[in-house]
Amino acid sequence: MSDASLAPIALLAALPVLVALWKQGPCLQQGWGGTEPFWRFCYSDLAVGVQTADAERGITAYLSGDVPLDQPPLTGSVVSLIAGLAPGEGPLATQRWVLGVWAVLAVAALVLLAWWVRTMPGHRGDALQVAVAPVAGLTILLSPDLLGVVLATGGLWAWSRRHPALAGALLGAGLMARTYPALLLLVVAAHAWRTGRERELPRFGGAALATVAVIALPFLILSPGTLTRSWSAWFDAPAGLGSVWYLPTLAGSPWPASVLTTLAVLGILVAVVLAGLLVLGTPWAPRIAAVALVAVAVVLVSGKSFPVQTSLWLVPLVALAGLRWRDHLVWALAEAVHFMAVWLYLSGLQNPDKSLPPGWYAVALLLRVGAVGYLGVRAGQTATAFPETGDEAHDDLADDLRSSI
Repeated sequence: MSDASLAPIALLAALPVLVALWKQGPCLQQGWGGTEPFWRFCYSDLAVGVQTADAERGITAYLSGDVPLDQPPLTGSVVSLIAGLAPGEGPLATQRWVLGVWAVLAVAALVLLAWWVRTMPGHRGDALQVAVAPVAGLTILLSPDLLGVVLATGGLWAWSRRHPALAGALLGAGLMARTYPALLLLVVAAHAWRTGRERELPRFGGAALATVAVIALPFLILSPGTLTRSWSAWFDAPAGLGSVWYLPTLAGSPWPASVLTTLAVLGILVAVVLAGLLVLGTPWAPRIAAVALVAVAVVLVSGKSFPVQTSLWLVPLVALAGLRWRDHLVWALAEAVHFMAVWLYLSGLQNPDKSLPPGWYAVALLLRVGAVGYLGVRAGQTATAFPETGDEAHDDLADDLRSSI
């Protein structure tokens, strides 16, 4: 793919966002209250969180701890900043404003992600897998996760371009926007040792710590509880939708939060060990994005909760890991099935006439977890394959998509 082909890809990046806006249509008209958003498939944590937390009070109120957004500090700051600039009056006007602004930012983010995928040395993947990702169309307006995804992917790109300080700063900021960049920090550190770049680690780690400190400082001064709210709540949280640990809840026998926390921590440890083995135990240095995909996939399928929107984390990693469109679409199909199932299941909790039986939701949940596990296996195979194999792996569908533009 030539660099000139990025121009049509930039136009194509609007398609997933337009699909997401179309899905949000009923809620944009009538609001996000009640059970209607579930069976109309337009529920959005981003919109609901803005209303329930009174985010229209703005970033000053958020930094002071008066806007209880259930988001990591950097994400909460950005959302409250956007909400505070809303020109209309009333919660619905603010929600519409936030969704509209986020849609514009999402198009720009997808273009940037596609460019990073195309220009990452040694990891040049198919930019179309980001620009027209079906999972992006399902999830990009559900939550503000996109901020963390952009920062984390930018960190990997900066590291591959030999800008360790920029990489550390982006991943440090990503950690304050989402949790999974912590895994990427460890993967990059291991990759540095494997590739003889350990002298760059002080700049990388120092920039990450400095960025975290700069973002955290206003919260430490004004509202320390806001800084750790979303993370501390995780320890006592029950099993959430999408997680395999939610299956006992479906069966009427939920497991204690302490047990779930232990299992989730074990999953994180397994992810770190697998990443270390892939980076340090293979005959050649693997693709860093493939290793990152393995680690993130393990954490997602073993976590206490696996909500729909977190699948957005995987979109750029799938492209950067060099996986084929066939693998991508198998995963996307499972995501689409689960997407419909989870909202029908939730609507049925209050309206049995529009319900999906728990057993069928369990099937959709397992299908999705299996698909993400499949991505992890394929990424592991790519990471351990001879380097040229991963870089040249393209199937007929990818060629057809490229030729169509």
